[in-house]
Amino acid sequence: MGKREWHLSLGAALFLAAIGIVYWVWSGEWSGTIMLGFGALAYGLLFFFILLQWLRRHRAPRLEDRLDADPGEGEGEIGYFPGNSLWPAALGVGAISTAVGLAFGKWFWAIGLILLFGALIGFAHEAESH
Repeated sequence: MGKREWHLSLGAALFLAAIGIVYWVWSGEWSGTIMLGFGALAYGLLFFFILLQWLRRHRAPRLEDRLDADPGEGEGEIGYFPGNSLWPAALGVGAISTAVGLAFGKWFWAIGLILLFGALIGFAHEAESH
C-alpha cells in the first residue's frame, strides 16, 4: 500500500485518540469518549493492516505514489464489471427496515425480515443465473 493511505489512517487514529482524551478531560462524559476511542481503534487497525500489507509485499512503488509518474503508464486492461442489479438496494432496504423494527415494533421488524430474506434469495438466484 502507498504512503498516502498509511499517513491518512495513522493521522486519523492519533487525532481521534487525542480528541477522545481532551473530550474526556473536558466533559467527563463516557459515551462520547468511548465512541472516539473506538474510532481511533478502527483507524489504528486500518493502519496496521496497511503496514502488514506493505511489509508483505515491499515492492516498487505504485504509480499513485510516484511523483514522476505519467497517467499513460497506468493504461491497460481494466477487467470485468458485473451488470446492474436491483438486489443490493433491496438488501439495504430490508436491513434498514429490520433495524428500524427493533425500535418501532415487531410488525416493522417482520416486514424487514421478509424483505431481507426475499432480497437474499433474489440476489443468490441472479448470481447463479449469470
